Amino acid sequence: MSDKDFISMTPRGLTVLGLAATLTLSACGGGGGGGGGGGGGAPLPPKLKLSNFQPAAVVIGQADFAGIRPNQNGAPDANTLQSLYGNPAVSDSGTLFIGDYGNHRVLAYNTIPTVNNAVADFVLGQPDFTTTEQGTFDGPQQISIAGGKMAVADYDLDRILIYNTVPAGAGVEPDVVVGKSGFSSDETHCDAVHVTIPETVEVTPNGKLVVTDSEHHRVLIWNSVPTSHGQPADLVLEQADFTHCQQNDDNQDGERDEAPTARTLSFPAGLWTDGSRLVVNDYENNRTLIWNTFPTSNFQPADVVLGQADFSSSTPNDDDQDGQTDEAPSARTLNYPYDGVDSNGRQLAIADSGNARVLIWNSFPTTNFQPADVVLGQSDFAHYAPNDDDQDGSMDSAASARVMISPTGVRFHQDKLLVSDEGANRVLVFQSQ
Repeated sequence: MSDKDFISMTPRGLTVLGLAATLTLSACGGGGGGGGGGGGGAPLPPKLKLSNFQPAAVVIGQADFAGIRPNQNGAPDANTLQSLYGNPAVSDSGTLFIGDYGNHRVLAYNTIPTVNNAVADFVLGQPDFTTTEQGTFDGPQQISIAGGKMAVADYDLDRILIYNTVPAGAGVEPDVVVGKSGFSSDETHCDAVHVTIPETVEVTPNGKLVVTDSEHHRVLIWNSVPTSHGQPADLVLEQADFTHCQQNDDNQDGERDEAPTARTLSFPAGLWTDGSRLVVNDYENNRTLIWNTFPTSNFQPADVVLGQADFSSSTPNDDDQDGQTDEAPSARTLNYPYDGVDSNGRQLAIADSGNARVLIWNSFPTTNFQPADVVLGQSDFAHYAPNDDDQDGSMDSAASARVMISPTGVRFHQDKLLVSDEGANRVLVFQSQ
């Protein structure tokens, strides 16, 4: 599962006409890390309004909305991207951080760009904007900011990097490594210390650290953000203890079960939490799990499942729940939801990567199989071909402002929704209408 090629899939094409829908989102301030909510009683910004197939207002990483090539089909620079996974982050001061996976760096913009092809203000992990050798990072993915700290999922080096202070300029190195005993160690074990292929990380407003330890098919929780290298996790979800790491293993016999349950995972990818609730994209089970209250015990089962009618189903795009993939998706099905999941506290966004779309729920879901209210990247819930602006069911040669190839990250921030479109090597900025 460490091969990133699996995410750039091309679903079957289908031509279906549909009606546009409109969404009213109540956006929250900040939006940079695990938080959503109202900022501890702070006034909420104006409501965000989006509609089905809405075009993005700004593109980051490409010269225009038609471009899709990595590094704009040239050498890397301050205005290019090459593959990106997981949510970007926005600091309290308004700095946007994007994990530029393919270039082994994090790009930082002092403000969210308002024009296409914007140039980053500084870079982390590289000495300049044109160097892309492995250094501080080897495949940085999701970034999370809360409580004045920043965490980065360093995927290919099987670790999480923590900055005790959010960087304000180039040359800043991380202070703490999680998942390894030290910055130079390369050991991997199934225990409370180590992680393998960590897809995403979230720092919560109340000071917890949560990581999807994806190759170990579990979620690890630290009750406080670690201050020393190799600090062991305090809690594990989807396994009974820290020495079990098999997927969908409810009876914990070390063998994969035939079906998942409310407390098992198969390659968990995306993660969101505000410290009170928890949402995890269960990639290989084609579902998203929700804990209505933050877990307090190992192996605690989820309360709600999206993408499936019950906790034992796992087929992609299976609206009738007969165990077979349907010809088209629906508003309540998922097809390999990857890293992207975020909430502003009352609404939820999921990057439904295999269907080349982002799904948004008007209110935070409370029931199994609850349908989404709005879709971005497609004109309706039945379309799913990537880069399909004319909606004829086939992938177009060029992108546009309203299509996606493989969305892998989402982030609410004030009156904007940011979407990382890995297949098109760009970040889309959707603005309130």
